[in-house]
Amino acid sequence: MVEVLHINDNNLQLQNDQRIAVSQGYAWFKGDEVVFDLGNEKPVRACRLSPQEMNNRYWQQCEQSAIPTNASGMRHAADLVWKHLSALKQHFNLEQVVLVVPSHYREANLQLLLGVAKACGLDVVGLINKAVVALANTEVADGEYCHIDVQLHQTVCSNITIANGLAKLGDVDVLSDVGIHLMQEALLKGLQSNFIQNDRFDPLHDAATEQQLFDQLAGIANNIAKSGKASIALEHQSRLHNSVIDDKEWRALLSPFSNRLAAKSNAVDKCFIDLNAAFESVNLSALIEHGFGDLNSISSISTDSLIQADLSQGIVYKTDLPLAARVSSKVSLQINAQTSNTNLEPQLKTIDIAQATHILQSGKALPIERAEVQFSNGILSLVAGDNFNIQELLDNGRLIVLNDPGRTKLEPNDRLGSDLADGVVSAIQVF
Repeated sequence: MVEVLHINDNNLQLQNDQRIAVSQGYAWFKGDEVVFDLGNEKPVRACRLSPQEMNNRYWQQCEQSAIPTNASGMRHAADLVWKHLSALKQHFNLEQVVLVVPSHYREANLQLLLGVAKACGLDVVGLINKAVVALANTEVADGEYCHIDVQLHQTVCSNITIANGLAKLGDVDVLSDVGIHLMQEALLKGLQSNFIQNDRFDPLHDAATEQQLFDQLAGIANNIAKSGKASIALEHQSRLHNSVIDDKEWRALLSPFSNRLAAKSNAVDKCFIDLNAAFESVNLSALIEHGFGDLNSISSISTDSLIQADLSQGIVYKTDLPLAARVSSKVSLQINAQTSNTNLEPQLKTIDIAQATHILQSGKALPIERAEVQFSNGILSLVAGDNFNIQELLDNGRLIVLNDPGRTKLEPNDRLGSDLADGVVSAIQVF
């Protein structure tokens, strides 16, 4: 089975026709081990407790830049790329992969990445530009567009021309002053001032409370998006400290970043912003409100459309792709679906491209027919069940389409929330 690996230094996303999995780009040097975000391990949950033991720049750099000496023997960023790819290969039993890479990668980065993938035993069957993949699968008319790739330490703006049935990469601009890490730092400092003013407590004075505050950023963003404010509680030396932040204060903290991105939209027909699971997939409305299209969830794509037809000339970096069929056309695609019986020929499976096929939450995707949403202790959760209940919940108002509150019919890329519980699930289409 061919897997698609979408590379971003905040959150790597691995896609096949059955699931979408994520692995954050944090490497934790725990003694002589290097721990990545796989299984139950979550290095980001210790990033404020043990900052000197963390590296979260290796996917951004993808080069042989030196890293601090460590007991695991890793010497440079390329070693960590190799180590993380090897861990992904083992954890997910990877064999053939299509690599979807960010626009700031140049020839040297791509050559190193392909060499590292080969050293890991991975068979790379395609190398595609990320912005081109995203726009080729978006319903837009011919024109000039901008894909804004918000990464952990920077933002990459790619100009895309759509014409004559193709999406083609143009100029690329890197904004070093906009990134998820910089947003997190701005929010933490703003919340620090909030706590000092309201509770006479400095949450950033102690590593443990700083980690607590960092871990709550996703929930704070989600509550503000739903109700306009969020309560925050931190425990320190057996005492509970509380504060409240409202929508106005939250937006003010993010405004330097949203204003910077809004300025990029002036010279093109439309911008699309990819938040790369910022704050665990919470949609930051302060960025989206300026009229950007939201590509927070990765585009569901057919691996067949990304694999080179002829590999005899070696791997070619694709910076243009044919446009996918428009959603409004209601056409169907035919793809090969391997059966479990190896004695049978592959059968043809027809998928209506206007239909959502899976429901996604926190990196776990379930087929619609087995996806149930439950409300327990104020938390919205996705579980595998016998009956798909999401349409019923939409019809009776217990679930809301956050990106189009007036609509009750489920569509691909919808984000669903509820006034009854915290949490968000997304509808996606997997070919």
